[in-house]
Amino acid sequence: MRGAPPFGRSLLLGATVFILLSLLLPWWSALNALGDQERLARQQLATRLNQQAEPAPLTLPGVADIYHQAPPGETGKAWWFGDSASIQQLEVEQGAVFYLLNTGPATRHWLSTSLPLVAATLLLFGGLYYRWRRQQTQRQHTLQAMLQNAELAGAAAGPDAIAKSISDLHQQHKEQLNALQKELDAARLQSQQDSLTTLGNRFAFRRDLIHMLGNENRLATATLMLVRASSLQDINSRNGFQAGDQYLQDISRLIRKVIQTHPGAHAYRVNGSDIAVLLEGQCNPLAKSLGGQLRQELHHYQHVHELDCAAYIGFTQLLPGQSPESVLIRADSALAQAQSGEPNGWRVVLKNSDDEDMGESQWRQRLQSILEGDKVRLMVQPARLLKPSLPGYNEIFTHFPNDKGGNYPASTVFAMLQRLGMSMLFEQKIIEMILRQVAACEVPAQRWAINLTPASLQQNSFLIWLERVLMRNINVTAALVFELDEHVLEHQLTNGKRLLEMIRRTGARSAISKFGHGYGSFRLLKELKPDYVKLDPELVHHLEDDSANQQFVRMIIDLAQRLGCHVVAEGVETEDQKRMLETMYIDGVQGYLVSKPVPLTGFKGLTLTSA
Repeated sequence: MRGAPPFGRSLLLGATVFILLSLLLPWWSALNALGDQERLARQQLATRLNQQAEPAPLTLPGVADIYHQAPPGETGKAWWFGDSASIQQLEVEQGAVFYLLNTGPATRHWLSTSLPLVAATLLLFGGLYYRWRRQQTQRQHTLQAMLQNAELAGAAAGPDAIAKSISDLHQQHKEQLNALQKELDAARLQSQQDSLTTLGNRFAFRRDLIHMLGNENRLATATLMLVRASSLQDINSRNGFQAGDQYLQDISRLIRKVIQTHPGAHAYRVNGSDIAVLLEGQCNPLAKSLGGQLRQELHHYQHVHELDCAAYIGFTQLLPGQSPESVLIRADSALAQAQSGEPNGWRVVLKNSDDEDMGESQWRQRLQSILEGDKVRLMVQPARLLKPSLPGYNEIFTHFPNDKGGNYPASTVFAMLQRLGMSMLFEQKIIEMILRQVAACEVPAQRWAINLTPASLQQNSFLIWLERVLMRNINVTAALVFELDEHVLEHQLTNGKRLLEMIRRTGARSAISKFGHGYGSFRLLKELKPDYVKLDPELVHHLEDDSANQQFVRMIIDLAQRLGCHVVAEGVETEDQKRMLETMYIDGVQGYLVSKPVPLTGFKGLTLTSA
């Protein structure tokens, strides 16, 4: 079914029809009157010409011109009357006579009637069109207002179909918005929740951390607790990823249990193995309370599941105005200190140095400047080998100079490098510098120990690069020893084995540093069989006063030497410690008693025999 034409088009069509009628009807009337005038003129002209014996000029009403001869070339000027306005011919006894009607009266009659009718039609339809247009404009404004205002649409819908459609559209839009808002709330909740532990994720943590640090109350304090599930990779490699997921869920459950008595505390899984907790209050009291409770829970979990360690805990203080990076660096530093101690331990770091209190962009610029300008300073701390047949052992450290003449804390630098994704670049830079300076060092019968960061085990590309670099200069590589901390190898045993196998292939040697955290160390020693074992300084610190510790150290030295490993004690600072270790037939000692770290450039070596 075809729809009705718009009113404006109908109005235009009606005006056109009325104008045509106003012109045609008077024209038709004038044309008929001109026909009557023609018939009358023919009768009068025939009568007059029959009465005259000779042709003579004639004048008749309604006749403009009479010709007794052939008609002229021109025709009548009133073309709108057609043939009636042209020259007519009349046959009489004297011959043919030609005449032209006077069309003026008919034309005036037509125009005098048509023009008023046309004007009236234009006025009438113009008024109708103006009124219709005004109504349409007003209706359009009303509909636009209805489109913009849902409440107005509901109140002004009325019988208008379009207005009702707009009202229905607003209602549908409102329902759709409500549905979308519900979906958006659910999606937002899901996007800020970790699917495995149902804790908040790193996006929610970042948002809440920034909110706390942006508190306008400058006296408000809050605490960040960072828990690292340190056995995750070991569980994944030994028992599979499902067991690792269960382990993370268990750690999350223990954290929830501990913080449930603290209103307003929120937990988040910020990466694969780290869980953060934000809560209001002073750091030291909360650390003692939460750290002690969580440590007990972790000890019990460790014992039940036969783990070397369940998790480590770090605490730091949040104050309004601090940068998130500064807080996270302190939390990383607290975790690093906790990992250097006993299993499931906790540490607090409340303040960082001025150098550490920088944002990511500033750190990136400074670290890039250090990298591009070869500003890394290499230091060496030699060990005193107690057996003359052994080559010298020199551990190389890195210092990162700042603009104030001092050094950035190494733990802070490495934490920031890992956060900014620059660890591999610095690791490669440091190793290349060490290889160049070792090759230039003219000290015979020496071995040079290089510390590898935990991040190096996680980068396959780094291991490929390192193997290629070591294979280029076999002579220098044969003098290198690569050190990795025991707790790093415990948690990344598979990657550690692969690294040590690669080191052996190239002709270099390996060492496990900070060794002796527990009886699990013996299992690690048996599986990896390193060339050197370096005792943890904590074992050496109270060695002369702790008989149990002495027995444990004797066991380590005996087993390591039976497996072909050389044992070096770190952190030796007194003669009593050195004499006690000598009675245990240790291979070497390292610490401030022997030598403080000195610049690698210009190093001339250390006397290899005992004092």
